[in-house]
Formats: sequence, structure tokens, C-alpha cells
Amino acid sequence: MARSNRLETTQSAYPQPVRRLVLVVFVVLVNLPAVHDAWTGHRIAAEGRDVDAVVLAARTIDDHHLVDYRLPEDVDPARRQFSASLDASAYERARTSHRLAVRVVPGDPGANRPAGETSSPVLLAAAVGADAIVLLVLGLWWWRRRHPAELGG
Repeated sequence: MARSNRLETTQSAYPQPVRRLVLVVFVVLVNLPAVHDAWTGHRIAAEGRDVDAVVLAARTIDDHHLVDYRLPEDVDPARRQFSASLDASAYERARTSHRLAVRVVPGDPGANRPAGETSSPVLLAAAVGADAIVLLVLGLWWWRRRHPAELGG
């Protein structure tokens, strides 16, 4: 029986368009939180108005200055409680005055950003890390498709 020099390929159970769709959905889901955060920041900067929120609680945990606050009733009729991490000077002002300057998008009280808020790069780092993994997997898949004989067999 003659042996083929060609590496036998196994066919996927899913057609190529389905695999591409799964990849696109994965990339969108991984990047959605970071994109949403950037869009919200843009909206706050462009459309936001400044209000004074009431500080409900202030505490420091492991050098992180945290405050819980509530927006004015005319801005947030539901009177929800929000939390933020602040830099040291903003935290001290909020803790002593029980007031916090907040920029909020009218009609969308969830889109707010306190003055002096310290942001965390976790969303961006997670999105970039996941994108790097996707690129690595795609690169390995592409290399495998281009160099089948180097895989042995």
C-alpha cells in the first residue's frame, strides 16, 4: 500500500463560515466592555453636566480611597447608590464635606464620573490580552495551514 507524503487533514464538524462567525462573536464580546467604557466616557465629556452628589460613606482599603454617593433626585429619581475610587485630595474633600462633584449625562444617571476618580486599566488590559491570545491562535492556525509537512506524520 503506497503511503502518501501528504499530511491527512481532518475536516471540522463546522463549516468555515460558522467558525468565522464564532471568532467574530468572540472578538466582539471580549472587546465590548472596553468599547462601552470608552463610549460612556466620551458621552460624559461631551454631554455631561456637573452636579453635587451626597457622599453616603467614605473608607480607605489598601490605599484605595472609596466613596459611596447618591446623585440629586432631579438627576436620578430612582436614588441609586454609586461607588467610586478617588485620588487622595478628592477623597479628603468628599470625606470632610460629604459632597462630591460628579459629571453626569442628563437622562442617563448611570453614565456618571466623579471628579478625582481613579480609573483602573483592568478592562483595557483584559481586552488587549484576549485579543493577543486570539491573534496568537490565528497565527498558529495560519502557520499550520501553510506548513503541514513540518508537523510530522
